[in-house]
Order: sequence, then C-alpha cells, then structure tokens
Amino acid sequence: MTDDEELKLLKKENSKLKLEARLRKSLSVELERQKGIVQAAKEEAEKQQQLLQKASDRLSKYLSPQICEQIFSDIEFDTGTGRKKLTIFFSDIVNFTSITESMEAEELSGFLNFYLTNMCEIALKYGGTIDKFIGDSVMIFFGDPQSKGPEQDALACCNMGLEMLAFVEKNEELFKEQFNFPEKLEIRIGVHSGVCSVGNFGSDQRLDYTVIGRAVNVAARLEQAAPKNSMLFSNSTKSLLGDTFQVSDSIEVKAKGIDRPIIGYILTNKVSKRSLVTVKEEGISLKFDPSIVDKKEVDKFLLKIKQ
Repeated sequence: MTDDEELKLLKKENSKLKLEARLRKSLSVELERQKGIVQAAKEEAEKQQQLLQKASDRLSKYLSPQICEQIFSDIEFDTGTGRKKLTIFFSDIVNFTSITESMEAEELSGFLNFYLTNMCEIALKYGGTIDKFIGDSVMIFFGDPQSKGPEQDALACCNMGLEMLAFVEKNEELFKEQFNFPEKLEIRIGVHSGVCSVGNFGSDQRLDYTVIGRAVNVAARLEQAAPKNSMLFSNSTKSLLGDTFQVSDSIEVKAKGIDRPIIGYILTNKVSKRSLVTVKEEGISLKFDPSIVDKKEVDKFLLKIKQ
C-alpha cells in the first residue's frame, strides 16, 4: 500500500470516528432531554397527587368518610337512589336554644366543635354514615353504603348511642370548666329501623347523599319524645335487637305528621351475653337469665309445656 493510499484510509477512519462521536453526543443530549421530560412529568404527577389529596381531605370534612371512599375509589360511584332497610339515628341537646343565649359566641363555637367532633368519632367507630348536622342535632344512619345486615346495623346504632350518652355523662365537669356551659348537658336520642330511599338527591349542580321516607320522620319524632339522657327506639328496632338489651315497658308516642301512634321503648340496660342460658328439649328452645329466673322454674315450665 502506498503512502497516499494509507493516508486516505486514515482520513476515512478519522471521519468515521468523528461521526460516531457526534452521534454519541447527540444521543447523550437526547437522553438527557428525555430524562428531563420524565422527571418533569413525575414532579407534575406528584404535584397533582398532592392537590388531589388536599381536595380529598377537605371534601372528607363535608361528606361522610364512607361516601368519600366511594367517590375516590376505582369503583364507579352510583349516583342513583334505591330502597334499603336502614336504622336511622337522631340526637339533640335538650333546651339548647335557650342555653345558647347565655353563652358567649367563642364559648359556644368551641363547645359545639368539641361536642360534634366527639360525636362523629363515636359514630365512625361503629360504622355509622353521618348524614348531617342541624345546629346541635346529629342525623346518622346505618345500612348504607356499607351494611352488616339489619340486625347488626341496629345493634351497632344502639351501642353507638350508649357510648354517646356515656360520653356526655363523663364530661359534665369538662363542659362547665372549659366552655363555661351554664347547666348540666343533657341529650336525647331517637332510633327507628325501616325501609328508606337512600342515595343522591338534588340538582345537576349540587347533590346531597341522604335518606328520605317515613322511617326518617319516625326516628326524628322518637328523638323529640325521648326523655332526657335516654334513647327511645321503635318496636321495629327492638325486634332486630332481640334480647340484647333490657328495655322499659312499651310507650305510645303520638307524633305530628305520623298517621298512627309509634310504639317505643327506652333502653335501660345491656344484657350480658354470658348471663343468658339456652335450654333445648324436643324442639323447644328457651333462653333465660339465671340471675333472674331459677333453673327449677324453667324445668317446671318445660314440663308443663310437654304435658
């Protein structure tokens, strides 16, 4: 190979190397650009996620957590309505309107926020769907959007009510000392179980997830008729509870807007499941509390039935 030929070959190789270098540089620049785009997209996605989380947190203060969960879940949120067996709960503070007249605005606001926050925490503990606040009143329902069955829903509702009554009694001194509450805080509770229309009601611009129907009116009337610091529930709720609670004799409540008297009961005490004994003999099943009824009397009763 001559010198000229060798020189031409070297120049050709050199040009090839320079071209490869330029290509590598171009690829490197493009790769960095693509990385920048990906990073910017990632940061934007994180920013949008944070904004969505803030919106979700804010929305959760205006809607029941169960409803928020459905709205933000992958499951399509049903915007329609349906008929379901629910247990409806109402509570309010006795003589609250007159009490507020003797309280300063700051004390009243602080008290209501403290009281309603604790009522909500108790409601969520038992799985209740918080429908709305009406001043000092609270409306909660069990059975939608999540349900454990009508019996368990009614039981959870009444256990919730008992804990709310206990909370009020336990914090009597705190209400006076911290919020200058002028008198003993007393609440009343009404509970009723029945078929309601439940779902979204409203306009195209604003919807309210709530329940409507006669059952709601009955629960509200029972709350108004309930004695101070007690829970008054209907016969339909009592039938779902079975023998879980000891109750008063039946009370007839005549309520405005209800076509016939409501039969109600005041919850007096929770029966311990351990105290109940079940006796089964030849197709007969009988439950009794040995602390109240002697076993010999039960045996005599069963013998009499068999004869």
